[in-house]
Amino acid sequence: MTPFLTLMRREWMQHRIGWLLVMLAPSVLLLGLGLVDGGIQVNLNGDSVTLPPFAQAPALVQTGFLVLAVTGVTLALALLSLGFQAPGLAWRDQQDRSIEFWSSLPVSHTKAVSAMLVAQALLMPVLAIVVGLAGGLLASAVAIIATHGPLAWLGLPWGQLVLVACLLLLRTAVAVVVAMAWLSPLLLLTMAASAWLRRWGVPVVAALTLAGTLILDKRLAEPLIGPALWRPTSEALHALLYFDAVRDVQVRQVQDVIDLLPGLPQRLLNDLPPMLGSLASPAFVAALAGGALGFALLVLRRQRGA
Repeated sequence: MTPFLTLMRREWMQHRIGWLLVMLAPSVLLLGLGLVDGGIQVNLNGDSVTLPPFAQAPALVQTGFLVLAVTGVTLALALLSLGFQAPGLAWRDQQDRSIEFWSSLPVSHTKAVSAMLVAQALLMPVLAIVVGLAGGLLASAVAIIATHGPLAWLGLPWGQLVLVACLLLLRTAVAVVVAMAWLSPLLLLTMAASAWLRRWGVPVVAALTLAGTLILDKRLAEPLIGPALWRPTSEALHALLYFDAVRDVQVRQVQDVIDLLPGLPQRLLNDLPPMLGSLASPAFVAALAGGALGFALLVLRRQRGA
């Protein structure tokens, strides 16, 4: 495991500044949200409701909102960053000729590609969740202390809040793993195309996708390319965004949010089985097969480029 951990440490040392800038940006931007004076109009359960100024909301509501907002935005930015960086990562070592150095070490190409994918597609998003939770708590401290005083922040039910934060971290981390598994064919096959075709990889994938959905699908009795792209994408979004834990919650006033907190830990735990149950399907097996093909093509290209 030592070479594998060394390779993952390399990913951290090479990308840590960019990762931290992306992850800390939402926390910094939302630190002053407690100073917003105007009311916010939202749509809850089909009804338009104007919320009171955020600074006047109870301390518990401010904390919950900021933690969820900062965590969600931080994770979204991290995943977008991964999407933009992935094609370049596929042929990074060949481009800067460091492949010659890595090939001289007793490390297999399979292990090198695996370490890059684990660090970039799994550990980095999970780290973003941790940073988002911490940033949300810091933003809530600034907002609440500025409007209600330090005693209001210290008087929050921290036992329940810490438990909910830990379970939210667990639920979202599992969702990231599930989403990456569903998206593995799209991500790894695009990376493989970039590894083999360099800068033409992404344009070729985009052109083939458009041709498949706009031309080939119309000539087939049943569409093939469109559903093959939509199913893993929709399953990944469902895992990340669709919380069964709060699906049946009726929110009409601030007190409803406060009453939700005691039962939220059990709701988050109950959210895991339905999400994992979606993996028991032929579509998920096909997604893993596509991801395995992309991984094999990445390893093969790295071997030939050494």
